[in-house]
Amino acid sequence: MSKAIINVLEKYAPKLIDLKKQLKSVSSDEKMIMGQLDEEINGYSSSLINKKIYELKRISGKIVETRNDISQKILMNLENHSTPNEELFEQQEYLEMQILILEKAIQRKQEQNRQFSHSVERNFIDHPFISSTTPNESTLKLRRNQKGILELNKSGFRNLFYQNSNGTLLLPYDARNLFGVFKMWEQKGKAKEFEFAFKELLHNVNADINGGEYDTLHTSLDNLGKTSIVMEEFYDAEAKKRRRTKIHNPFQDVDIDRDTNTVFMRLSDDLYKNLLAGNVVSISISLFNDLATPTSKNLYLIVVNKTKDREFVLEVEALINHLGLNTNDNYKAYVMLKNSFDELQNFDVIRNYEIVKKGRVPVKVIFEPSEWLQKATDTIEERLLI
Repeated sequence: MSKAIINVLEKYAPKLIDLKKQLKSVSSDEKMIMGQLDEEINGYSSSLINKKIYELKRISGKIVETRNDISQKILMNLENHSTPNEELFEQQEYLEMQILILEKAIQRKQEQNRQFSHSVERNFIDHPFISSTTPNESTLKLRRNQKGILELNKSGFRNLFYQNSNGTLLLPYDARNLFGVFKMWEQKGKAKEFEFAFKELLHNVNADINGGEYDTLHTSLDNLGKTSIVMEEFYDAEAKKRRRTKIHNPFQDVDIDRDTNTVFMRLSDDLYKNLLAGNVVSISISLFNDLATPTSKNLYLIVVNKTKDREFVLEVEALINHLGLNTNDNYKAYVMLKNSFDELQNFDVIRNYEIVKKGRVPVKVIFEPSEWLQKATDTIEERLLI
């Protein structure tokens, strides 16, 4: 079990038991007592709001199972006209309080996952800027030039020339931090140049704030700053047309100070103008973080982006390339794709989907967005038009 989640439960369950005893000593109004407990539970559950929902559900399931075993022992004692050990009742109540905290955290997570929180410049989803997986090191080594710079022609729904002077690919963890940068841009006054602290960005992406996160965030921001691209079909929101960009770094300057853990950032002209023009799609950072696999995270971005354009049919070959599923095994790629669509369906991002095959080969995926996603996308679109 997750130690951090268990620590929260062990800390707050006894407090709820004490509060319940205190309330019962002054009132017999069960509705009032439960209402007061619910307020406290809501506050305690805040400590779990950044934990993954499948971890919360997994731990809740185990605790419910243990509580049920204890309840069964109590029932058997009563049926045998034997007085149950007082310790069993205490264990039962202790576990029930833990379950209440977890149920509240899960409920809040589910609500939060349906709330769009971050805006993403759409060209970064239209083009395969983020890869779901990375090839092994020997394969990457062959694709780096003599200076160690990684250069790739990435295909997908739109093509991209990708260059990274650190010799690495950008992955969904980097995408999370990219979304954080866009959020910082909004909060810092929407200027072309802005500064922020590591702590601010991590808070904005619902991440834990600790030394390990600081180290990986530094690496991620450095990789973003060392990535140059050519977008073959960049949508220019000012000109309202697509064009091929020159090779450029979207994050023109990324100056990281590890002594103060602060960042100075300057955006490219194209990125800055498009953000100002509102060429964005909105996503839920909570849901993005909750998705279990990198492929599901990347697919989520595509589904939200395509839903905004009312495009619900995806060509499988283009989709696999766009997701950056670096495998030579087509069957493995299809399985990863299906698993990710299943996960999006489980999270109610999509209502259903169908894989259309030609013979035995998948060629298209037709998906239907969930009602809440469709409504949320429509609402965002209406706000942009006002």
